[in-house]
Amino acid sequence: MWTVFEETQNEGRIRGIIEMGIERGLSEEDILEKLEHKLNVSRQEAQGYF
Repeated sequence: MWTVFEETQNEGRIRGIIEMGIERGLSEEDILEKLEHKLNVSRQEAQGYF
């Protein structure tokens, strides 16, 4: 179980990855791949975050 701090930190990382990807003009596919790699999550989890 995550602590509140860990949840908040993880949400910030997720937002940052998505926002930077969009700002740089990356495709949804590229952003999903970054989420998978950086957070070590499945494609399904990455899609849920996106």
